[in-house]
Amino acid sequence: MDTEKEISGRKLSRELLKERWYRRRYLVPNAVTIGNMFCGFLAIMYSATNRYEKAALAIGIAILLDGLDGRVARRLNATSKFGLEFDSFSDLISFGVAPAILLYHWCFFPQADEFGVAVTFVYVICAASRLARFNIAAENLKSFVGCPTPGAAGFVAALVNFAPRVQSSFMLQVFGTIVMVSLAYLMVSRIEFFSVKRLKLSGMRLFARIALGALIALIWYNSGFGFLVLASAYVLSGPYGFVKRRNSPPAQMPGKVVQLAENSQPHDR
Repeated sequence: MDTEKEISGRKLSRELLKERWYRRRYLVPNAVTIGNMFCGFLAIMYSATNRYEKAALAIGIAILLDGLDGRVARRLNATSKFGLEFDSFSDLISFGVAPAILLYHWCFFPQADEFGVAVTFVYVICAASRLARFNIAAENLKSFVGCPTPGAAGFVAALVNFAPRVQSSFMLQVFGTIVMVSLAYLMVSRIEFFSVKRLKLSGMRLFARIALGALIALIWYNSGFGFLVLASAYVLSGPYGFVKRRNSPPAQMPGKVVQLAENSQPHDR
């Protein structure tokens, strides 16, 4: 039988291991962030060698990892200022620089070299501004002010993945310019975009569930077109909601309603 000294020694070693793990728990979300950064770096390498399908896939994996690192950090109680800044630098590479280089090689190079550099650099500037504004803004789990950088990068990746091999032309360069300038504007705009974190199947309406099922079936049948529809729906959801709220009649305060009712009554002469 084990002596009391051996049992206490094993307990002490377990507690020591737990203490060491607790001090090093920050490594787990940081490792996920490094994976996100590596996917962005890989997308840049693939774009420079005309492997556009792999570059788009790398950006897609980076989007998944970006949504995972924050959840892991909160689950392990490992959130920190360093992690927030590190995640922003990673997002700038994966969702700012990588999509810009991907679209530059896919659309502008080599026919419109200098012009393409200028257009894609505008996208990078707006992505950096969007990330900086997010870091200093109050946390809001329901919506984002401006298009999130993963959403903009996801649209670029889905577009290139849908048609990875296209003949370079003037019309394609015009289309690429419109895409990059529009995404850049949406990222720095004050338009609200809903947060994917608040989506719950239990609270969805019947029409939303049918649409989600149809979208999943479309992705299964034709992944290129399905992901493009998904990315387009998210990017256009912000402007659609903005126009809908702007055209809706303003809500009246109860006091104003009472005052209007009193003014509408006939006065005694």
